[in-house]
Amino acid sequence: MGANLSTEYVPSWQQSCANLFDCNSPGLVDIDGQSVLCRPNITNVALDSNVWGITYSACQEKCGMDMIRQEFNFTESAIPLVTWLLPWLTLIAQLPFEAVGWRNLLSACTCLGSPALTVYSLALTASNRVYIDKKFNRLKSKIPAKYGYLVKRLDSIAFVLKEAQQCPVRANQRHGELAMLLTVKDHERENFWKGAERDLKNTRRDFTYSFAAQVFMAFITYLFSFIAAVHDSLGSPDVALQFASSTVWSWMEFTVVFGYIRVGCQNKSGTVREALERDPSRSLNDLSLHQTALRPSGDLYEPLPQIPNTLPSTPVFTPDKSSKALPTTPNSKESFDTSGLNLRTFPTHQHAPLNTGSGGDDQTMVLRDVEIETPLLSVRCWGFDLRGEEIYEGPVFNYARVLTWFALTRHIERALATSIQKFRRGHAIPTTETEAAELCGFYPTRQDLAAYIPWSDIPHFVLKRMIFATVIALVLQWGSTGAAIYIAYNTEMVGIGCRSGSYLVYGIAATLSWLLLVASNVCSHAIMQRVEKYPTRQPGLLGALAVLTRTLGNTILVFNAGWLIASTILEEIGFFQTCWCQTNSFQFGRRGWTAVFKTPSDMRSAAGGVWMGGFIWSAVISVITSAIFAFGY
Repeated sequence: MGANLSTEYVPSWQQSCANLFDCNSPGLVDIDGQSVLCRPNITNVALDSNVWGITYSACQEKCGMDMIRQEFNFTESAIPLVTWLLPWLTLIAQLPFEAVGWRNLLSACTCLGSPALTVYSLALTASNRVYIDKKFNRLKSKIPAKYGYLVKRLDSIAFVLKEAQQCPVRANQRHGELAMLLTVKDHERENFWKGAERDLKNTRRDFTYSFAAQVFMAFITYLFSFIAAVHDSLGSPDVALQFASSTVWSWMEFTVVFGYIRVGCQNKSGTVREALERDPSRSLNDLSLHQTALRPSGDLYEPLPQIPNTLPSTPVFTPDKSSKALPTTPNSKESFDTSGLNLRTFPTHQHAPLNTGSGGDDQTMVLRDVEIETPLLSVRCWGFDLRGEEIYEGPVFNYARVLTWFALTRHIERALATSIQKFRRGHAIPTTETEAAELCGFYPTRQDLAAYIPWSDIPHFVLKRMIFATVIALVLQWGSTGAAIYIAYNTEMVGIGCRSGSYLVYGIAATLSWLLLVASNVCSHAIMQRVEKYPTRQPGLLGALAVLTRTLGNTILVFNAGWLIASTILEEIGFFQTCWCQTNSFQFGRRGWTAVFKTPSDMRSAAGGVWMGGFIWSAVISVITSAIFAFGY
């Protein structure tokens, strides 16, 4: 029954409830919850060491919600909120928010509502960076001295790939773009890779004084609060539960915030796209203006019509209908009027124009009538994009790009490995699209290089990295949440109640939302494999499953983030000071009891091991996981 007009609001629910009982009252219990009577020579039940509390029935009869309620005292509630909660709330500003618009709110909810998913994505990001470093160091060691230009280029490519995890990037080889961008030796391509690396380094998120100050103040506040609680309030159930709620937040400082800065990510959205896409302020002859080998949009494109010379010499134009060809000569510096032309790819001035086969000195630059490439309409089910969170920028969503990012790196890595192998046999540096494609081992194609590779082509080491990330995610999630459950569970009365149950629900919901979103990503990948081969393929039942699991997972983590904050505040304002919560009726029902007659000093001996155990538990988990990201990657 809830509060009514006759309900009395009191400063301390426990003290007021205890005052309503005497030695003749029914429902008195000992430390084991067994019925007990006051000793005859004691008039005040609170002075009897054998009597610890009252049963659920006795509590409801005299201390129910319709009789007494704990009033909200702002001054008294503000102190524990400031000391135990505020330091962690301030660190929310340091969470990885590098998304677009409302997705920043989703990023924050993901970090708060599902640490498991956040750390899973973080661990994948870190292991992918290690993978790139190892692979490209091995490739560089095999490059002959004659082709030294490729060594520095590989450094830039490796850095771009590591930072590209924050954005969906596709590889494009339709007109030979990727092979040319990787292997052709010229200033334009060299400048593109150096410029992209420079831009991404300038926008990379690094350690700042503000971050160091916030972490230091949060740690000092947390440490002083714990020391003061042990010295002055050891055994107090209220302080124990404040400490328990604080341990749930400890993962944020020691792992998530630190981990994403340590592993590396961009400091805002759009930086990867800006580094790879064209910049209107640059000159027409700058390769970065026309680079289409790396598409940072995540879009798929319709296959081009099959026409002769699948890898045509550039430049490729779409002329107006009256224009068929423009006369020119090799190495001509004559400028063309491009007012009626649509530039399709970048100009490559080192190459001779396409020979039409006339056999004379005068050759003709054929302008192929190629249609404008437009991306496929996004595949949707019930209005939701089936690519899911893969297309969302931001490091928190890197988990959804792990397979498409691997496809991108595999295309580039294999092309470079094949090129280096041929260079070691004395192959000449390519100057045309056809030569570059042959050097890289690319077959003529009118389609994009596969972004959604078949399950059978995914190497075992990719799955091992996902399993390792799963282990780290579960260890941190249940290491921090488990410490809070342990403290709340073992605080009198021992058992699962409103506090320990809140943390248990939080941990389960965080884990469930992570599983649902990973499952949704698997379904989306399976659908997009089919769409990539057959653009008209309908998503069917699998598409509905992808949407349902993603929607349900995001809904759970958003509510779970709100519940984490709300449950902590509700604890401080006395919302859990009720018979149902205090007697742990969630687990014991009417057999529950609560120790209303005992002070913190009475429970000090039992609380010492529990508090220290919870503190050490949460600290060790946080330090170990932070050390993995600090020294393991």
